Amino acid sequence: MINNMKKKYLLIYNPHSGDKKRIFSVTQKITLEDILALFKRNNITVDVAQTSHENHAEELTKNAIRQGYDVVIAAGGDGTIGEIANILVGTKTALGILPLGTYMNVARMLSIPTDLEKAIELIKKGNTRDVDAGAVTRLEGEKLREPYYFLESAGVGLEAEIHDHAQALEHGDLREIWKIIKTVKEYYSYPTKVIINNSETIETKATVITISNGSYTGPAINIAPQAKLDDHRLTVSLFTMSKFELIRFLLRVKTGSTAHSKHIQVYRAKEVKILTRKKRKVHADARLFGETPVEFKSKPKAITVITGAVSKDTFFINKNK
Repeated sequence: MINNMKKKYLLIYNPHSGDKKRIFSVTQKITLEDILALFKRNNITVDVAQTSHENHAEELTKNAIRQGYDVVIAAGGDGTIGEIANILVGTKTALGILPLGTYMNVARMLSIPTDLEKAIELIKKGNTRDVDAGAVTRLEGEKLREPYYFLESAGVGLEAEIHDHAQALEHGDLREIWKIIKTVKEYYSYPTKVIINNSETIETKATVITISNGSYTGPAINIAPQAKLDDHRLTVSLFTMSKFELIRFLLRVKTGSTAHSKHIQVYRAKEVKILTRKKRKVHADARLFGETPVEFKSKPKAITVITGAVSKDTFFINKNK
């Protein structure tokens, strides 16, 4: 637990968070002044830094660690949270979250309410847990100088191929619908090897392969209900259904149906390698990095986060050990 009377807080605010939400609804934008008023009402003093460009949240987080902040509060969407979390892994600085984005998968898994005043009350209480992270350790066959960490999931296959088009569509470019349809129509599943813990090799032509640290991904889809944020394993899901069956399946899951299917093979792994006959795009937490071959590892207890009352749906262990 964090004693807020003695801690230094830095609020990293993304002024563009929630833009996708406002494209499709009439949701009013929450201003920085609104947020600071809520902190003042809860007697919490915070310093503020605003992001101005891509990966700026990572730079601001590095500065916060150097300056001795105890808590970095991500005021933004899952992208902002992901950037900040990637830098906080392995440090003593805790992550707080103010959910301002569209889907808020990480906040959902940590039982953080979308009501900002209630989210700030959680920060004031300061209840923390240590959660795992997934790590991309090798990409395109080359070892990364520094692993890239993700809290949600990584993916290879059709999901990654349409990623850029889906992002543009969410930002309001309706022309991307036809590009998505074209990509899906022309997509072909090539032979792939998935190596689990350096001991088990699965040969597959899966349409999509997901490597999940947590259960939610994308537009709030519970894609891997077996995945827990503190089980020290990655959940590997091989979707062996056809691409059109996959789309129907994802639509069903999005509307609340179960994510279980006889066409999904699930494995648990500390380490995963993916080798493909033809190079495939790879993404982690909705960011494209490059192409296969790629390797992943689980990093247990990677980051300390301020949470709400955690759920057995997203956590394995009842107590933070």
